[in-house]
Amino acid sequence: MAGNIRDWKRLGHSFAKSGQGECHLVERVGAKDGRKYVLKIMRPEQFRNPARRARFEQEIRILGSLNNPHILRLEDHGEDENGLPYIVTHFCSLGALHRELLPLGTVVETLRIFRGMCEGVAAAHHAGVIHRDLKPANILRNESSTAIVGDFGLSFLLSGPDDGDDRITETQEVATARWFGAPEARDGRMESVTPAADVYSLGKLLHWMLSGGRVFDREDHRSERNMLGKGLADRREHELVHELLDRMITLDPLERYQSAELTVEALRNLVDVIQAGGRPILLKFLHRCSFCGQGEYVFRNGPEDTRKNFDISHELGLTAFEIRPTNRANFYWMVAICNKCGHAQLFRPDLVPESVKLWTRDPDGTKG
Repeated sequence: MAGNIRDWKRLGHSFAKSGQGECHLVERVGAKDGRKYVLKIMRPEQFRNPARRARFEQEIRILGSLNNPHILRLEDHGEDENGLPYIVTHFCSLGALHRELLPLGTVVETLRIFRGMCEGVAAAHHAGVIHRDLKPANILRNESSTAIVGDFGLSFLLSGPDDGDDRITETQEVATARWFGAPEARDGRMESVTPAADVYSLGKLLHWMLSGGRVFDREDHRSERNMLGKGLADRREHELVHELLDRMITLDPLERYQSAELTVEALRNLVDVIQAGGRPILLKFLHRCSFCGQGEYVFRNGPEDTRKNFDISHELGLTAFEIRPTNRANFYWMVAICNKCGHAQLFRPDLVPESVKLWTRDPDGTKG
């Protein structure tokens, strides 16, 4: 049921104009709890545009249908004295992410904040909503520092086979932010936009948060310029984040996590690995010796050299058990030896999903 704008008292603070409306800080008339809210009223010139009006109305429907602690909560909606639609949402006192100082904390602390964003987007995906406009200005944080996903004005609903298409986008309009939008959305291929488009944008957001606000075009997050943790003596945590981003910031949507829900699960695993002192599985990434603590492990073989793998295994008296005869090349031991004390580490990369890609990847991005 529509509300009454007279229920809301303006407090004299106005926010910067949003894409569709004017925003004011308000409180509920007669309320004693001191809670603040944000009132957004659609501007007259926007209201006269049928597509923009439909978009505003759709944002009301979407916010009203979503109930998640990481999604901006709709408190009220209706029309003002001039017949212009308005919405009232909860006030996030820390403001939008693009106004905060970076970094927000350690890698793990940042990942936990980021996980909140992903959980909000995952809830939207579960309800059949694709955000399409994830960027720092549309991520808010409340007084508890909880990440809140807002501004669903460019979202659309995933339609069933018998439903109409609710992708409200004007002709020639690119419905996404330049630096954070998925390639298929930025190129105007709206028929190709799936929840994986939001996953791409989330990946760009995570890189932005950990890089101190750096933006880049398309998917070159592993380039020398965009390397996370550049200059640090120990980049293990950042390299593990790059492995996560390999499944988020890709040109092909099918190579990404297909929903934010899958991204949330990957984040849980990543935080567990970092807290356990885990290391990225990369040939050219230096691994400090766990025995003497001074030297670095040097790999004696690579997965591309099958003969050498078996030869070294036999030299050390090891046997690589063949479980699937048709896939013999996958079964070998990786051997790393400390260049200081000679301590050896042995690995079975065939036990790691997509292990060949992980073991052969060039962390500097110089080989693509």
